[in-house]
Amino acid sequence: MAIPMQELAVILIVSVAALYLGAKYLPVTLRARLVLRLTKDGRQSALARWLDTSAGGACGGGGCSSCGPKAAAPAPGKHRVIKLHQR
Repeated sequence: MAIPMQELAVILIVSVAALYLGAKYLPVTLRARLVLRLTKDGRQSALARWLDTSAGGACGGGGCSSCGPKAAAPAPGKHRVIKLHQR
């Protein structure tokens, strides 16, 4: 039973999309585990280099803490008031 070309193309596209999702959005700890499993005898496979943990997060390199400066905390006594209205 041969796989039709259309199904093969769908399998390839979904696989590449899943790999990209993993490389881009997986937490650094999970990517580090994957890279460790994909590394044999000190040599990294192409997939391990692509999933490398040196860069990460949706904003570039280093994870969520490196996206930019943290917002300043609001001054004490300056609270945002949320009004609730009954229907």
